[in-house]
Amino acid sequence: MLLGAPLMPGVERLRGTVVSTVHAGQEVRFFVENPDDLIQQCHWRGAFYETEELDLIAGYCRPGGVFVDIGANVGNHSLYAAKFLHPSQVIPFEPMALAAAVLRINVMLNAVQGVVDLSHLGIGLSDAPGWATASEPIDNLGATRLTAGSGPGGLPLVRGDDLLAGRRADFIKVDAEGMELAILSGLHQTILRWRPVVYVEVETVHQDAFARWLSMTGYRAVHTLKRYDANTNYLIQAV
Repeated sequence: MLLGAPLMPGVERLRGTVVSTVHAGQEVRFFVENPDDLIQQCHWRGAFYETEELDLIAGYCRPGGVFVDIGANVGNHSLYAAKFLHPSQVIPFEPMALAAAVLRINVMLNAVQGVVDLSHLGIGLSDAPGWATASEPIDNLGATRLTAGSGPGGLPLVRGDDLLAGRRADFIKVDAEGMELAILSGLHQTILRWRPVVYVEVETVHQDAFARWLSMTGYRAVHTLKRYDANTNYLIQAV
């Protein structure tokens, strides 16, 4: 199936397959650009990725809340939130053009444009404005790593506080391949004001710094989930 655009600058057409499935009694459609990609493999089989995490997140998202998805990739968590968690709004952030293009298609296919704010795609979050270069592994868009410090012409980095600018945030999910502490720092005012529940992947090398961040901000870990030696997922709440 060939879908036309404009989708993202530089990505005008994507060739892929639309997979239709039923989850929790609702039809869900996934656009699969690469069936060998780690996350899209699940979509190819007609399933959401990381269903255990999604079930955990569902227990902490109140209806009518605002769900912020940082490192949204192709929209797995954003789509789940929009379809099943009854939010007032979903705000995804995804800097990579290809992943963001697939996310846009998934939003369109599932008719959730009225809930999902697509205005922040193509932008990365950090603790200061700047630029970054990307390193993208084969068949794993979700493992793309950004390295801050490149000159203009790279991927733009912005503080989350500057983009959200006082907008409400009830739940924040962060999966950013090593940039999690910089992102949380750049969301300092948003987190202090709204005290959202946060689900964050923390790399093992950042565990001590993350513990200090929890203490400084008055948050505590409610659930932990570890799949890989390199990182741990935390669901955290304000004390």
